[in-house]
Amino acid sequence: MRHQAIRSIRYCILIAEIILLATTAGCKRDPFHDADVTDINLSLDISRFETDLFTADPSLIERYIPVWKEEYGIFFHHFNHVLGLGNSDDPEYAGRLRSFVTNPFHYRIYKRTMEIFPGLDSISNALTRAFKRYLYYFPDRTVPRIITYVSGFNQTAISDDSLLAVGLDHFLGSREDLYGEVGIYQYLMQNMHPQKLASDCMLFWSETEFEYNDSANNLISNMIYRGKLMYLVHMLLPDEPDTILWGFSRDELDFCINNEKQMWTYLVSNKLLFSTDRLTINKFILEGPFTTDFSRESPGRAAVWIGYRIVDRFMKKNPGFTIKDLMNKDDAMEILNLSAYNP
Repeated sequence: MRHQAIRSIRYCILIAEIILLATTAGCKRDPFHDADVTDINLSLDISRFETDLFTADPSLIERYIPVWKEEYGIFFHHFNHVLGLGNSDDPEYAGRLRSFVTNPFHYRIYKRTMEIFPGLDSISNALTRAFKRYLYYFPDRTVPRIITYVSGFNQTAISDDSLLAVGLDHFLGSREDLYGEVGIYQYLMQNMHPQKLASDCMLFWSETEFEYNDSANNLISNMIYRGKLMYLVHMLLPDEPDTILWGFSRDELDFCINNEKQMWTYLVSNKLLFSTDRLTINKFILEGPFTTDFSRESPGRAAVWIGYRIVDRFMKKNPGFTIKDLMNKDDAMEILNLSAYNP
């Protein structure tokens, strides 16, 4: 009887261990959803400069200029620079700004922007959630003032120490006729839609807050730097679909997943990882219809996706490393080595 009792105890312990292992396996830590932001109070108020600018009486624009300088501060300076309008103190400045506002095509862009974005509640809510997570991970940093504008397709975003401004006219829709009229490439248009705005904003802000600071400036260091930025954006917008987050079609994303090893092998075997040639680097990390060396089925920036995979592997291999630690680490080679990346 005693032996039977011992066997029963051992059997119960074994069953308990199996249940514990199954539970643990089913509840693996998800670093992208572990931020509790319930105690972080934040309410974003988005200022709409495009409305102020295009609803003002053009004949009275001289009166508005000092008001806008006061209200919009450094943004107003940057906006004038983007449009090539010069210094707002220049006697000829008011005439140049009036010409921009009264240009029929620019007014069409503004009207179309107001049709697509009559209100910004959904965008404000998405950015509020993202910046709450940002404050959770980086409590000592500042949430920027957010301003929207229309620049006639000149620049997607403007950022500074405490400013994040976004050109709403760059998010009118991937089939927007106005884009076709000015000859914007299709591969760019595919990501110029409202659903892309939140992730682009957080990427713009991440680039401002965490600038490239590696002592090396080669392909692999740029891949990992941009992979870090995308990892951070993923943490700030954890429920965003990968196709939206990356701006890849489903087929393009599948290409990266299915050809990760082949792409990495190509970079290694062709000794490209440590190339410092700017044209070579840009070919792999900047926007394009595809990444030339990886085939026409690949997306542009495919090497950045590999950089993200290296960073993701690094974070899984080093669970004590926080996102704050990651963003402050400027040694890409150490990240690569500690990741043990081998797709």
